[in-house]
Amino acid sequence: MKHISDEQLENELSIFSTMKEVGSPDFFYTRLHARLEKEASLANAPFSFKPVLVICILTFFLIINTLLIGKNTNVAKANSNNNIEVLAASYDQNI
Repeated sequence: MKHISDEQLENELSIFSTMKEVGSPDFFYTRLHARLEKEASLANAPFSFKPVLVICILTFFLIINTLLIGKNTNVAKANSNNNIEVLAASYDQNI
């Protein structure tokens, strides 16, 4: 580490006193305030759905639909086989 004298340190620190403060544009605070209000209103919404929750619900309904459709096709196959047997019996045929 480089050692500097007190006089050099005072000269370098005096540079900070000559610097001007930089301000932000006026619209910055209005945009920031509007964004904070928007986030606060969304947080207070009664039905705020998060994407993970929506995906879970849709997956649940997809599984339920798949199970129900699978049961209905088995019933339809059983009924169609029964109908064919009834038709064959009415014409004295064997299947």
